[in-house]
Amino acid sequence: MDRLNLLKIIENSLYSLISYSAQNVTQKTITKLEKMLENEKNNEIARSQLDLMLNNITYGKKNQIPVCQDTGLVNIFIQLGENFPIISDFKESIKKILAQLTSDSKLRANTVDPIKFQNPGDNSGLNTPPIYLELIPNRDDLVFTILNKGGGCENISALYMLNPATGFEDFIPLILNEIKNAGGKPCPPIIVGIGIGGDSVKSMYLAKKALLRPIGTRNRREEVSALENELLNQINELDIGVMGLGGHSNCIDVHVEWAMRHPASYPVGLVVECYSHRTISGCISKEGEFFMGFLDRDYKFVPKNGVGV
Repeated sequence: MDRLNLLKIIENSLYSLISYSAQNVTQKTITKLEKMLENEKNNEIARSQLDLMLNNITYGKKNQIPVCQDTGLVNIFIQLGENFPIISDFKESIKKILAQLTSDSKLRANTVDPIKFQNPGDNSGLNTPPIYLELIPNRDDLVFTILNKGGGCENISALYMLNPATGFEDFIPLILNEIKNAGGKPCPPIIVGIGIGGDSVKSMYLAKKALLRPIGTRNRREEVSALENELLNQINELDIGVMGLGGHSNCIDVHVEWAMRHPASYPVGLVVECYSHRTISGCISKEGEFFMGFLDRDYKFVPKNGVGV
């Protein structure tokens, strides 16, 4: 396929993925919210809030409109096969599609100059959107993963540089204290992404990437998997509740990723996601075939329903 036609397919695919993501919450997230609704039999406030959330998600999907007025800052993760015909960061295509989506009312204009506080009105501007590019050896396809990251939950993000001698001991109390103090600010029930190790930047990247892993999956390393379960249980014992209104329906899931660190530093990154978990992936083959789907626990693309769309 020639370059111009392939670029057109990439742009059309991005339009479909980003608009879909704004209008849909992942099914596994919905299932968790439904389970919380069942468990909150004696908490009328929690039940009413969860019921509103689920109805809103259903309405957005049915009417193909954003499920939240905050369509977020669109994060784009790119897995670029080294043998894909076009080796590019695709920035211009992404900016073009974001402007079009904003004009079509699929996205709210969510980029603001941090100095002058001016909003260009089309989700454009310097160093936006957040793009994370990974080159994949021995592959000839291109995978985009979209994450609509709302402002409220993003405000709970934090980087900790712990004492390397006691870092792991301090780790769980630190996370629990941060989430308890956040209360209803990140629109709970939340999803918690954590990155341990690496350097300061790597730990934050791993924390955000962890949000892409399917709800209910665990890290393949046994100790990390146990840590995820322990944190999930302890967070749900805190008295926060749905939207911070009291109760224990606090956390949908906890995902932890890790990297080797320098012996003199112990970085930990925390990135929180709200209940409106909007993420979708799409794969484009070198022949221009487009498949919509999701990433699995190892961040590998899996087609939705096993068919192309």
